[in-house]
Amino acid sequence: MRYIADLHIHSCYSRATSKASRLPGLAAWAAIKGIRVLATGDFTHPGWLQHLSENLEPAEPGLFKLRSWDNDEIATYLPAGIHPSGLALADIRFVLSSEISSIYKKDGKVRKIHNILYAPDFDSVRRINKKLAGIGNLESDGRPILGLDAHDLLAIALEAAPGGFFVPAHIWTPWFSLFGSKSGFDAIDECFGDLTGEIFALETGLSSDPDMNRCISALDRFTLISNSDCHSPAKLGREANIFTTELSFDALGQALRNPVTQEGEKVFTGTIEFYPEEGKYHCDGHRKCRVCLEPDETMRNKGKCPVCGKPVTVGVLHRVMDLADRPAPVYGKDAPAVFSLIPLPEVLGELLGVGPASKTVMRSYAHAINTFSSEFNLLLDVPIKDIAAQGSALLAEAVSRMRQGRVIRRPGYDGEFGVIRLFDEDELSRLAGQLELFGASVHTRKRKRKKASISPQTRKTPKKKAAVTLKKNKLNPRQQAVVTSSSQHILVQAGPGTGKTHTLVARLCHRMNLNPDPATVFTFTNKAAAEIRDRVQSVAGISHQSVFIATLHGFCLHFLRKQDPALQVVGPEMRMLFLRKLFPDQSGSALVTLSHHLSNLFANPGDLQTVSPEIVQWARRYSEMVDSLHYIDLEAIIPCALAMLKNDSPHAEAMRRQTTCLYIDEFQDLNALQYQLVLELARSSSIFAIGDPDQAIYGFRGADPRWFFAFIEDLHPEVHTLNINYRSDASIVAAAFQVIGNNPTGNREIVAHSSRPGRIFLEQCRSDRDEADFIVRMIERLVGGTSHREIEQLSSGEQDIFSLADIGVLYRTSRQADIIGDALFNQGIPFRRLGLEPFYLSEPVKPLYLWALVAADLALPTNFLTLLAREPGIGKKTLQDVEETLFSSQNPLMDFLQLAEKKERLQQAAIRLKNLRDKIQKIAKKEGVAAGLATVLAYYRISDNTPEF
Repeated sequence: MRYIADLHIHSCYSRATSKASRLPGLAAWAAIKGIRVLATGDFTHPGWLQHLSENLEPAEPGLFKLRSWDNDEIATYLPAGIHPSGLALADIRFVLSSEISSIYKKDGKVRKIHNILYAPDFDSVRRINKKLAGIGNLESDGRPILGLDAHDLLAIALEAAPGGFFVPAHIWTPWFSLFGSKSGFDAIDECFGDLTGEIFALETGLSSDPDMNRCISALDRFTLISNSDCHSPAKLGREANIFTTELSFDALGQALRNPVTQEGEKVFTGTIEFYPEEGKYHCDGHRKCRVCLEPDETMRNKGKCPVCGKPVTVGVLHRVMDLADRPAPVYGKDAPAVFSLIPLPEVLGELLGVGPASKTVMRSYAHAINTFSSEFNLLLDVPIKDIAAQGSALLAEAVSRMRQGRVIRRPGYDGEFGVIRLFDEDELSRLAGQLELFGASVHTRKRKRKKASISPQTRKTPKKKAAVTLKKNKLNPRQQAVVTSSSQHILVQAGPGTGKTHTLVARLCHRMNLNPDPATVFTFTNKAAAEIRDRVQSVAGISHQSVFIATLHGFCLHFLRKQDPALQVVGPEMRMLFLRKLFPDQSGSALVTLSHHLSNLFANPGDLQTVSPEIVQWARRYSEMVDSLHYIDLEAIIPCALAMLKNDSPHAEAMRRQTTCLYIDEFQDLNALQYQLVLELARSSSIFAIGDPDQAIYGFRGADPRWFFAFIEDLHPEVHTLNINYRSDASIVAAAFQVIGNNPTGNREIVAHSSRPGRIFLEQCRSDRDEADFIVRMIERLVGGTSHREIEQLSSGEQDIFSLADIGVLYRTSRQADIIGDALFNQGIPFRRLGLEPFYLSEPVKPLYLWALVAADLALPTNFLTLLAREPGIGKKTLQDVEETLFSSQNPLMDFLQLAEKKERLQQAAIRLKNLRDKIQKIAKKEGVAAGLATVLAYYRISDNTPEF
């Protein structure tokens, strides 16, 4: 069967699309055009996916058709004179597809790549969407923007839709494509790496044609397809594909993979092409100055606009010439045919001397469709003599010229569409008034251009920008002095961006090479500990087992568990549970006050005389209960470890042996108790401390930069200063020191290593929403636009383009973050919001975290009570009853089950929770933890398309 397919379109859920881009309107226009198979587009958008699933039903394998339609609704989408009853809507088939915009950084350059995913069924679509929803926002645009490497997107598609296929979209578009001059690659392998072999088709785009692409031998193995990429139904079929094969998803994919069968039968038989000059990025140019340049003119002007001097946008023709290695196109003997066409409304508009969307043209268009059944039938198949007989001699002449390629070209550039004409102005002037077209008088119009030829150019390897970051394993003189110092105690004052972690790791590795005694590194976050651990492990010759890298709490808890291996940590919720049990007569506010007193006593264990005897007594009772049940309060970990260290017990000796050499990162963030721990360890350890008093940000947790200077008085270390900032340019460094210039923290001699020019902008906004809109506009400008629409609104020739991962937004309040987040979401810009609370402790992720603890038998009573509170019929009084039993439990679930046997109202909840735990454990054992926890989503009816997942 011969049929025409348009495999790249967009729905009404994409930005800048027609409201008519819904299934009924799309099917009707496909029938008008003569298209049999149409991509759905945009299946990643939840709203469009719902529309698809509600309005499509299975047809041939992997293809779908309209479930039903309303002719009155469809009539609103059509030109006057075309009636839905005359269209073969039941014959139109749909294939599930979606375009993804990936914006990311690779090999030191921002990449903006568009790719199309094709899926054989809705289950595959849902698996793809589930994975992508955890990466970016799928709801703001039918073509979502993801900060995802195109290679990784392909890997996801292969795994989630093994029967589907993947096509790089409009591969030459300057801004958003595989080979684009602004943000693409020079070779497909650079983009897709080891997965390149999984790609067998490339979409050429409107601004290139097969002739141009076949000048590049590296593309010989790929099938070149053409699609409309339309944003309104009337634009369907601007480009399309011709197949001669059975109707099915698999047959369509196989025809693209192997255009000629083993028996020699051509199954992918041709493409319908836009004249590439009509594409809006064909030639080079600068839209604002109305300058259009051929590639040789651009090279003579050194890439600059001859009017304003700014860089021009390099077009597709130029880019193809850069990569071409042939002077002329080379086709295989069975290559698909190429049909270069002009859309019928444009032909009619030229003949009638009016715009292609005018009522005059639409009347003639409707007459042509009713006469010749479809647009492609008229343009491709109807004999010229029949067109003359049933339409007009002038239309017949126009179609004849088009089929022969006798056209006049004025190329598009820098976002401006080109113009293709069939008659010059003089011809139409002579013919005006002498001929009629479907009863309409012929008028006149304009203009000419010669087609540019393609010849290969010497390829230039682009120079990479010199990195301004400090090279791995390279030290500047001050860092070298720190690393090689022989002093026992060293204090390094290192400003922002001066290489604190780099220097600390270099010092550690240097000392380990000289003397591999056990060493310990203190950090203030688990993330920092992991980073240092990774850096140390990458250094050859270092005995990693002898280096203990942890937070201060992690280090102390490790050795406290040497004394009591069953020790578990009590957090704020568990502390309140113990206090309610110990002091049931106290009000909630009184218990909160007592909890504050406990925190103060743990932080200042020597200040008992400043607290009332009653509070001291209550604190002792709390500590005794916690100790008896093998718990330790989170805030008691460091004071208990310090007490153990001072007692010189065997475990204290083990602690000292491990810290023969002690390294402390971010030393300015120590509080008084942590500083006392360091001093105690210094009795038997050498100390290397590095930090910056100006970066002390944990004052709300008791940190105080004065301990930085107390260290100098107490241990008389050798003091060093690192003063070269490798992170920021001079303007940022200067501005930062204006802000902190009055801080009483000593000498600041930070200088910027980078000589790059930079500016700081101060924007005054009228409201928080204006501020959010300004931030969105700036991000659009920094990344060079996230869509063609935004790029065409920006100034041509923007120089510095960043990836989304290069950009951060700092805010002071959560309310600001909410408003900015909404603005980014609405624009379809992917972002991650970071807060003080870990994401897994926030809704809707928290139940997953708690059930992971339950299933692993690591849940505390408070974790279990939180889950119990979610159960229907479980109120405050019931929770209090359960709390009485569970407060001291090491196995809360089993204790709860025993309690439920005696209390009928808990029995059903007990059964549900036990069954869920057993189910999670069983599935996790067979299929993995993720599969086990998926049952939690179903249990609580949490959508797996939630972005947090």
